[in-house]
Formats: sequence, structure tokens, C-alpha cells
Amino acid sequence: MAVSIDATAGGASANSYITLAEADAFVEAMVESTDAAKWTTGNADSRNRALTAATQRLDRERFLGARATDTQALQWPRTGVRKPDTYVNNYSSGFPFRISDDYFTDTEVPDQVKRAQIELAVYLKNNVDGISLGGLEDFKNVKVGNLDVTPDKTGAVGADRIPPMVERYLTGLRISGPGNIAIKRS
Repeated sequence: MAVSIDATAGGASANSYITLAEADAFVEAMVESTDAAKWTTGNADSRNRALTAATQRLDRERFLGARATDTQALQWPRTGVRKPDTYVNNYSSGFPFRISDDYFTDTEVPDQVKRAQIELAVYLKNNVDGISLGGLEDFKNVKVGNLDVTPDKTGAVGADRIPPMVERYLTGLRISGPGNIAIKRS
């Protein structure tokens, strides 16, 4: 069965933050790369599936604020979330201050979230095995010479990570991120 996209902001049956046409336009404007070229291969259904899978993964993040309505299907739009990087210089004091009305509206999906969805969808479509960052995130230790490499058998470390480019787009919108460390008491 083919997947259809519902990108209605705040919609009860929404399954994506952007339409396929918006995603295609964004990818077309990307710097030419093999990832961008692979995006257009296949049919629209494969791209729709990548967009919905990316949305599902992004919606597992813990975002600031609260959902704008109780009936919306997705995490965004949200209420009470300040726009990141909306500082204005106060030339008299020399210190930056926040603008008083720099919040996302209750009907607005941030451009950052849309771009994160597109980047993740392109990544997922081109990496059919799912999210595999291929770095050292799945190891407890690394051995070089006398230094020992020990894999993390719990699977918790890299199992649900997203690519760094996607992480960067979500900066300032999440409660937690990759730089936060959980502290456990013994």
C-alpha cells in the first residue's frame, strides 16, 4: 500500500512536517552530492516512506514547550518555545538581550524541524539498513597499542542516534541533546 503524506500543521492525521514537493525542492537545492542524487531515484512512495520514517524518529525527541493542541498527531506545532538565536544587540549596554515576542506561534513548525526531517529522510532513503553512524559511539573503550576496545553490548549508546547534521538543526528546540550526560547515583 502506498504511503500518502499529510503535512497539515497541527492536523490530527498529519504524518509529516513537509510535503514531498517541499522535500524535493530542498534536496534539489542542496550541494550536488550522491545523497541528493539518490533521493530522486525510485518512486514517490519510497520518498514518502522516508519522510514519514524521519518524522516518526524526530517525534521521539523531547522538545521544549508543549503541543499546541491535544488532537494534533505530531510534536509540532508547540506552544511556549522561543526562537533560537533571536538576540538583538543593545548598543547602550553592549549586551545582547532577547526580543519579547520571539516565540514560535501555535500554528508554526520551525524551519529547523523541517530541514532536520529532510536531512534525515535523505539519510534514511540512502541507508536502507537504518541509522548507522559508523563511528565509535557503539564502543565503551578503544584499543590502540595497549589501549583496549570494548564494544557496548547494551546497544543503548548508538542504537537510536541521529546523524550530526540533524542534531545541529534541532539545537535550541530540545530539552536534551547529545551533549547531555545522565548522572546515575550508586
